[in-house]
Amino acid sequence: MGLSILDALEDDDDAPSLPVMERWRGVLAEVEYAFQPIVQMRSGRCHGYEALMRGLERTPYADPGALLDAACAQGVLVEVEAALHAKAIETYCALDGWLSAKLFLNVDARAVGVSPLMWLPVLERFPGLAVTFEISERKELRPEIGIEAMIEQYRRGGLGVALDDFGVGYAGLKLLYEAKPDYVKVDRFFVAGIDRDMRKRAIANALISYAHALGILTLAEGIETESEFYACRDLGFDFAQGYLIARPRTGLAELPLSSQVVESLNRNDRRRGADSRQRVYEVMERLAPLPVGSPKTALLDYFSGSGAPLVAPVVDDHRRPLGLVRERDLKRFVYSRFGGELLRNKGVGGNLADLVLRSPVCDIATPLDQVIEAFSAEEATDGIIIIEGGEYAGFLSSGALIRLVHERNLAVAADQNPLTRLPGNTAIVRHIESVLEDRERPHVLAYLDFDNFKPFNDTYGFRQGDRAILMFSERLKALAGAGGAFAGHVGGDDFFLAVSGLEEAEVCARLAELVTRFRSDAESLYDPDTRRAGRLVANDRFGYPREFPLLSVSGVAVVLPPGAQGLTPDAINATIAANKEHAKSSAEKLRVVRLG
Repeated sequence: MGLSILDALEDDDDAPSLPVMERWRGVLAEVEYAFQPIVQMRSGRCHGYEALMRGLERTPYADPGALLDAACAQGVLVEVEAALHAKAIETYCALDGWLSAKLFLNVDARAVGVSPLMWLPVLERFPGLAVTFEISERKELRPEIGIEAMIEQYRRGGLGVALDDFGVGYAGLKLLYEAKPDYVKVDRFFVAGIDRDMRKRAIANALISYAHALGILTLAEGIETESEFYACRDLGFDFAQGYLIARPRTGLAELPLSSQVVESLNRNDRRRGADSRQRVYEVMERLAPLPVGSPKTALLDYFSGSGAPLVAPVVDDHRRPLGLVRERDLKRFVYSRFGGELLRNKGVGGNLADLVLRSPVCDIATPLDQVIEAFSAEEATDGIIIIEGGEYAGFLSSGALIRLVHERNLAVAADQNPLTRLPGNTAIVRHIESVLEDRERPHVLAYLDFDNFKPFNDTYGFRQGDRAILMFSERLKALAGAGGAFAGHVGGDDFFLAVSGLEEAEVCARLAELVTRFRSDAESLYDPDTRRAGRLVANDRFGYPREFPLLSVSGVAVVLPPGAQGLTPDAINATIAANKEHAKSSAEKLRVVRLG
């Protein structure tokens, strides 16, 4: 099964010698395939299955990489990999339910652009099968390969393209930029412990925003814990894969259509309400999508009439969105007397795929702030395609998005500090309440306020006092932004920070760094003589002159472990109030209190 490609090579004058081919025939006969599901993060629906080699213990090779390295060294990499792909396809299509999901096949980067799709006849025996090539970054692409032309060749052959092991290989962002893939699979290195690592979350957040702005779907590889799942889902990853969800399995008789594990995780999660999903449902347009195989003349009917839409979403055979066709780009055809004949002209393109423009894509359950962020991209001037379970669900026009932006801005402005633009007391209380409902993760709630601010403000004036407040707020925003935390401004020189899902030691270390850096920053606000003296002479509250230390900040960090129960916002506030003076009098300027 799957070895007909090697049979054909025996009649090729340029093929390797017969003993080499016979040896590989025996090796490949021992290889079998396991399949691991790729699931939609918010619905649990199985979007696809990755084919993974098994049975290598019966061969001379310890792992797939060693097998492909040997094939490359012997000059048969393309032939061996094509035979493996053919075997994977035949194994997959022998399972019940194979039409319901995509098949993801790993492609060695050294073979990219070399193989003339030798196994395509095998694929043609299974009409309706959707295949996506996973190009790994762990091997370097051949330097002479034009990645954009190669990707286009794959797409014309009906294939999707994913960048595998993203972030740990050779090309990184350069390959992502040039390839414009359908999927980017973020490597396990960035997923492991992402719930506790601010830097990983910041990197993942930036990558997801970039990918979605270009209409690229994102996948988190190697999810092994519930906390990793929730962190990746909340960051905006579209798909998940890993041992928590399902291990690769051989001997399957049928493919499950959904993941009970993911369904259970979403059902039991109390942190995320349905407000975002409901609002998107209300404002999105349910434009009928056009299958990519439709004749180009279908656009004439789609855009005809006074109430016709301005864009046509285009989907593949599995209703996965490919992009948009814009009415304004077809005016010369739509309004032409000979529009039908012009659209039939091959010079315009072979099918709808030649007319499609990539569009930002957002899942229907994506937080509204992330939807609005996608709209800020230049590519989103026409709107955003909304998906549900990986499939096309509707379209958010630019008008609807502007309405959402306006609603968000009004809601934010109603409870935003006018100086720092940080959320105010109402948002802070609401966030504390949501934290207390989330008992699966650890949390740190920190109250921070200035020390000796009044004498500083009285001496240097309100403008300099505002500068100090702004200086600290920018430091606080940077700390919160790096770890997906929440920062608020209680008022005056009082601030709030909430960090969820990270280890106590890391959060406290970052708070200590914040305190130290602000103390250094604040020195620049004093005159040279005061700065050299290290103290300020000013009147106290009774009007008598006295010496005050230079401006600093102190804080109380309330640590809530997973499972903490029975706590209320009032209890948190009381704990902070009882420990403020201890924080101010300590050398570290930080008091850590553990509750629950």
